[in-house]
This record gives sequence, structure tokens and C-alpha cells, in this order.
Amino acid sequence: MKFASVLIGGLLSSMSVGAFADVIHFNAQTYDELRREGKPVVIHTDATWCPICRKQKDLLSTIEEEPRFQRVTVLVVDIDADKAIMQSLHLTKRSLFIAYKGDTEVGRSIADTDKESIETLFAKTL
Repeated sequence: MKFASVLIGGLLSSMSVGAFADVIHFNAQTYDELRREGKPVVIHTDATWCPICRKQKDLLSTIEEEPRFQRVTVLVVDIDADKAIMQSLHLTKRSLFIAYKGDTEVGRSIADTDKESIETLFAKTL
């Protein structure tokens, strides 16, 4: 299996190799295509200065190791660098996860740092 390891805007450290399909910087074309194809997608709004976001990134590193999430693509939106994306998607919070099963939003979580509840949210995309 091939996995992405991405440095987002020079602000995030490299993500570890794991079971996620991809952890990538948000791209509208990729987002639309994945949802249209019915694939599991999670958007994560992030800020480098945010302690909750840092904790969430650490949790993502452990969650991505789980094979059951190998088809999930995580699209990261940097709230400081990606203001136009934040506005176009009507995102107003940092530390936000929005889970999609295809074209349907199946859940969201704000400022959650509990591994089990984040895994539960991710599982809704499958």
C-alpha cells in the first residue's frame, strides 16, 4: 500500500506512514471527486499554534495505524493559510473534524481529543 506523507505549508511535521489512504492538504477537486465517488473523507481544520490541534495530530498518527481506516482520506485545512477554503466551506472553527461517507456528512467533532470518540467518528465514514 502507498501512503502520503505530507508537509503542509511548511507548518506541519511529516505524518507517519499508516493505514489512511492519504493525509493531504485540502484540494477542492480531490474533495469533490472523493465525495462523488462515494469514498470516505474527513476534513480536519488545523492551526499550528493550537494546542488542541497538536493533540489531534498526535491522535491521527495513532489512528492511521489501524487497518480499518485504510480507505479514509483526511483533508487538512490550515485555518490561517487557507482562509478562502474556510470561507467557501463555511468552516468557522479550528480543531474540527467533519466526516463524510460519500456525499453525505455523517458527523462532526469540535476540539475533541479523545481517541475513541474520534475513531467512532472516522468509523461512520466506512
